[in-house]
Amino acid sequence: MKKIFCITLCLIITVSLLSIPVSSYTPTNFDIDAEGAMLVNMDTGDILYQKNSDKKLYPASLTKLMTALILFENSSDVDKEIITVSEYAIRSLDGTDSSLGGLKIGEQLTVRQMLYVLLLSSANEGANAIAEHVAGNVESFCAKMNEKATQLNMTGTHYANAHGLHDLNHYTTVSDMYKLTTEVLKHPVLKEVVYSTKYKLEATNKSPSRTFTTTNFMMLNNSERCTAEKYKGQLYYYKYVKGVKTGYTDAAGRCLVSTASKNGYNYMCIIMNSPVYDDAGRKIRIEFGDTKALYEWAFNDFEYRTVLNTDEIIGEAPVELAWDTDFVSVVPSKSLTAIVPKKADNSTLGRDINWYKESYKAPIKKGDVLGECNITYAGEVLGTVTLIASQDIDRSALMYIGDVTKRGAAAVFGSTVFVIIVIIILAIIVIFLISLIVLNSPRRRKKRRRY
Repeated sequence: MKKIFCITLCLIITVSLLSIPVSSYTPTNFDIDAEGAMLVNMDTGDILYQKNSDKKLYPASLTKLMTALILFENSSDVDKEIITVSEYAIRSLDGTDSSLGGLKIGEQLTVRQMLYVLLLSSANEGANAIAEHVAGNVESFCAKMNEKATQLNMTGTHYANAHGLHDLNHYTTVSDMYKLTTEVLKHPVLKEVVYSTKYKLEATNKSPSRTFTTTNFMMLNNSERCTAEKYKGQLYYYKYVKGVKTGYTDAAGRCLVSTASKNGYNYMCIIMNSPVYDDAGRKIRIEFGDTKALYEWAFNDFEYRTVLNTDEIIGEAPVELAWDTDFVSVVPSKSLTAIVPKKADNSTLGRDINWYKESYKAPIKKGDVLGECNITYAGEVLGTVTLIASQDIDRSALMYIGDVTKRGAAAVFGSTVFVIIVIIILAIIVIFLISLIVLNSPRRRKKRRRY
């Protein structure tokens, strides 16, 4: 009966595990057309969705996030330090049909002003001016960009220019863009810039005052709607979105990094190489619709939840040298909260325990760390927490003495010196026995009688 019960229980557990939807972290009512994408919870770091997140892709003007970061980190005062636009910064872009901020040769802007021009209007000549200002030339500035990428562990990234115009040696990954954007948003000045919808640049030495507007249509509360069939008629505007940067070249496709906050939930969405043309060859903008769809999916289908409590017994660790027990119960060292699908019941969450030792010898104190537990759902690790003893376990003096004696004997009898001594004694005994046999042999006795 015991065997039948165990087999039945195993079958029930197996079926219940198989019933967990493998696609729980994949949207079921829409597809993402971009070649690379990622949706991350900014508070926990949990990745809810990813597609080709480590594939090398062209970043286009997402490059300017690194350009801005390098400028900011190398500036002594963002409101007093002046950047002068050179002739090279502008003329080197002739014929590229790239995005410009309308800057003029010899125009002077503060670092803060240049950051707005760079990131809101995506000014390529501004990127060149920054590179010359910080490093003397674009090549030296790119060296700084690549050095910073290495510091941020952006292992799939290499920069060949400061603005993002297409170059075969200029690439990044979705995962690396997440690392870079996270770093950018740590700095209040940069965060304020990328989260701005508009910026009025006061008159400079070369131009009258003008206003720059973000290129992220999701931040613009107007009547513009998507013309692509996938999201046809849908407003680009999405009130929960802020920042961060758009990008576009034919090779890179449409790129967009943004964040969104709603009801205490904060997410970052990265879209790279979204289609530029539809099947009829018409230019389209569906990166905004895909981004909104991912955000709405996260806001509607996921929630923060406590998946482990500190008073919950997780397992039993084997114990030696205790008289009245051979195990100790363990509990989480702290409660664990994670982002999980709303439809997921806590009973469907997996618990993968890793003991630090095969067994533990008493005495054990309450709170001693004995192992750790991974909480999983549909193959995704939601979080890890250490496991601690829930009670004191006293050591039996008698069992301890026996253990010491056994280990002492094992140490003595198992030592090399002891083995050598035993071999020598055995050899002596063997030699002695052979000698006795020889001395008492019949031939030996006969020889003695002759004399």
